[in-house]
This record gives sequence, structure tokens and C-alpha cells, in this order.
Amino acid sequence: MSASRTPPVRIVPLGGLGEIGLNLMVVECAQHAIVIDAGVMFPEERGLGIGRLLPDLSYLEQSHQQVDAIILTHAHEDHIGALPYFLRKFPSPVYGTDLTLAFARRSLSEEGPVGADFRSLRPGVELRTGPFVIEPIRVTHSTPDSVALAIRTPAGMIVHTGDFKIDPAPVDGISFDTERFARLGEEGVELLLSDSTNAELKGRSGSESSLKPILAELVRKTRGRFFLSSFSSHLHRIRQLAEVAHEAGRYVVPLGRRMAESVRLGMETGQLDLPRGTFIERTEAEFLEPRRLAFLATGSQGEPLSALAKLAKDTQPLVRIEQGDVVVLSSRFIPGNERTIHSVINALYKRGAEVLYEPIAPVHVSGHARRDELSEMVRLVRPRHFVPIHGEYRHLVLHQALAIGSGVAERNCFLLEDGDTVVMSGGEVRRGNSVYAGRMLEDGEELGDPSLLRERRVLAQEGTVIAIVAMSTRSGKIVAGPHLLSRGVVNGDGTSSHMSRARNEIIERLRVLDEYGRSDGAQIRDEMVRALRRYFSNSIGKRPMILPYVLEV
Repeated sequence: MSASRTPPVRIVPLGGLGEIGLNLMVVECAQHAIVIDAGVMFPEERGLGIGRLLPDLSYLEQSHQQVDAIILTHAHEDHIGALPYFLRKFPSPVYGTDLTLAFARRSLSEEGPVGADFRSLRPGVELRTGPFVIEPIRVTHSTPDSVALAIRTPAGMIVHTGDFKIDPAPVDGISFDTERFARLGEEGVELLLSDSTNAELKGRSGSESSLKPILAELVRKTRGRFFLSSFSSHLHRIRQLAEVAHEAGRYVVPLGRRMAESVRLGMETGQLDLPRGTFIERTEAEFLEPRRLAFLATGSQGEPLSALAKLAKDTQPLVRIEQGDVVVLSSRFIPGNERTIHSVINALYKRGAEVLYEPIAPVHVSGHARRDELSEMVRLVRPRHFVPIHGEYRHLVLHQALAIGSGVAERNCFLLEDGDTVVMSGGEVRRGNSVYAGRMLEDGEELGDPSLLRERRVLAQEGTVIAIVAMSTRSGKIVAGPHLLSRGVVNGDGTSSHMSRARNEIIERLRVLDEYGRSDGAQIRDEMVRALRRYFSNSIGKRPMILPYVLEV
């Protein structure tokens, strides 16, 4: 087929570019599409009662393309957490490595009845679907069984790295496939989409296995109970803590439903192949001395209902923090979670624990490549074109500059955010038209748009004012009111000087309106809102939510 007749390929990020999390990438050609990952993220303002954020799929719904497959690169929630939501709208085959699919099944089981056609991916074994041929490639990351994707398309080869680092000594002994990436570079890569999370950091990320001697020393020195809090999908870290605890004569107790389930999945998949009796139930731990116990706890990001938060509040059944206990938070503090995490740490200190976390102790190793590894990926793959993915905007900017410094022509690098697109066609890559890429809010069992979060933010920060008047349906005249009621705006409600002056503002505006003749309810509501917004903005610098009511009598 000639180049002019080769169908174009379009890359459409609907999440993950300009933020940490929410990862979802669409690759489309000739009305066929594959989707790479379907992740969630948590809002920064957790106190507003919002659960998770999910990628808005309106574009896919409106484009009417056939979604041939969704391909999962690894098992973290920011890559698989939105899978149930996605499959309800697009019941497509789901491809992933064995461990990733085990966690994906758990995610679906927690969300109620969602059907799924799971199909196993194996590194080096090609998957053919629609106009695409996809090859998984082994990478190292903070969760086992992670892969990058080489996607052969009619317009050239795309390499999507997924989340990765180049670990010289992986815990499971399965190395980053440097040789395969180099061969792809020799074959010719049109476009590289590469993880940008650590683009700010110099050097290389340390090996995950470097934590084992640190954990062993900490466990050896601990007089009381030892607690490790990490992501429940971080089986490499769980494995290392279990190994050093077993060697020190301690039993390992998972705390939290998700942690217990992760341990079960790790044992079933062979990732936690440890001596029988290494893991015990919380009820068994009740009868053992503190120095014989090590706990794995969910909640390293300060999640309010997590095991670690319950320990901090002394509400965890059968387990208490006491003097001499050591608590290790072994994860990166995700931006936006710092305040919540610090509150948990403070509460743990008050209970007598010694708390260790970055930056005061070397208890965490990132699963994402730093600058030297990112440069190495570019040099291995030698792409003609480059798009940085997975990161906030500053990460994308710094990664693009790094790619240029590593040999990619500046004109061939594209800085995209969610909804921006690139098109591959006829041996060229260019910017395409942008599409809508929004977020949905998960609030309990309901989904809503971001206006719900904006409303809650206004209510929390600015308060609300309710204005009520009664209007005669016969004459159109105000016969009672206005009556004002506020929450979170000023003290004293209707008796305060501010509320009295605000009421006078409404009376004056309605008097002017009345001079122009008969008014209807909509006009009166609009005038009350304008009067109150102007008054509170000018007098106390607040913009409360105004709720006007006109009672027709």
C-alpha cells in the first residue's frame, strides 16, 4: 500500500498528561481503537467528600470507534482503577500480564457485577487486533509483571513505555529488557511515548532490592512491633519485608482488606513464595509478643479509612501503637496528600511510635526512571518523534528538553496535555485537532462532573446565603421579605450588621425593579443574587453560594 493511501494513526490522551494518575491513552486507526490503561486519581481536597476521579469517556462515546482491546501495562490503581467504569461503557477484551489481571479482577469484584473478557499478555508474544500488532516488553517498576508496549501500526511503530525504571538488581530477578528496546531502535521507531514522573530528578532511581538491608537493620533494632505502610500492589516491597521479618523470627500480619487481598494474590501468583506460616491473621497476633510481630498496613497516603489511619486514631481492632513500636511509611508522598499524611504521622508520634519516612530516612525507592534512565531509553529506542507522558506539566516540559538533549530533533517533539492529539501519516507526525478530555467524580456509587467539586469547594470556603421573598401572583409585588439565612459567611445570621445591610441592598434593588413595572419570579431571583454577590464581595471579600427563593402567594 502506498504511503498516500496508508490510513493515519491518531494518539489521543484522555488522562495522565498534565497530572499524576488518571492514565488513559487511545490509539486509533481506520475506525479501530486500542486503549492503553484506565486509571484513577484522588482529588487533592479529600475533605470535600469526593472519592476518586475518573477519565471522562465522552470522546470515545461520540467517536463511535470500535474499541478492539484495552491493554493494561501494570497493576497500579492509577492505571487499572477505572477499568470497571470503562468496561460498563465499552465491554472490550482486557489484556494484561498474569499479576496485572489478578489485580484487575479484584478491582472488578469490588465494583459489583461487571463482565470482563480477560486475556493474558506475555512479553515477546505479539497480539494482533484490528490494524495493530502489539508486543509487550518487560520493564522493571515498583510492582511486578510490568510491561511497555511496542505497537506496530500502518503509519509506523509506537513505543509506549508504561511506568518504568531500569533496575539493575530487581527483587524477582527479571530484568528490564534492554536488548529488546535496542533492537526496536534498530528496526525503526516512529514515536516514543515515555514516562515523565521523575523527570526533575538527576541520576538514576535506586534498585528496589537496595531496601532489603535497610529494612533488615530497622527490624533488628526495633524493640516492639514493626509496621510497614506501602501501596498494597507493591509486592516487591511486601516480599522484602516478609523475608527480613521471617529471618528475624517475626510473623507478618496484613492489616486492611486490600493489603490482605494483595498478599493472597501474591501467594497465588508466586510473587510471595515464602515459607509456610510467614503470614498470620490479625487474630493470631493478639497472643504473640510485640517483638515477634511485623505488620503490613495500607494507608501510606493518609487515606482516612485505611489501616494506618485507624492505628493513628487507635481504632484498629486488636492492634495498638505503643511506646517502642516503629512505623515506616515506604512510599512517595503523592502531591496533594501531604497535609493528610502529616496529620497521620503526628498522631502516630503522639502514640509513642518512632515514624520513619522520606526525607528523614532512606525507606523508599521510586519505581520511576530518573533523568539518566530517561535519556538511556531515548538512546536505546532512537525515536524519530517524541511525546512525554505520565506527569504534571513541569515534568513533561523537562522530559521534552531531556529528549532533545538526547538526540531527538526539537521540531519532532510534542508537548501535549489531555485532549491534545498527534497524527502519524505518510511518514510524518503532526499535531491534530484537540478533543474533549475531562474528569468524572466518583461520589459513593454515583458519578458526577467537576461542577460538584466546585460547588463543595465554594460551600467549604465561602459559605452559603439563602434569600427568601414572597410575591403576590396577582400584583407581582413583594408582600414579605426578604429574609436571609447564612451558613459559614458571618456570625449572627439575620441579626448581624452585615446581614441587615445585605437585606437593605436587596430591598433597594427590588424597589428599582418594581419602578419598571410588573416583575416575575426569575427577575427577582436574579436581582437578589446580583445584590448579595456584590455586597459580600465588596464588604468582606467572600463570594458565597447564593440560593434565592421566590414564594408565589
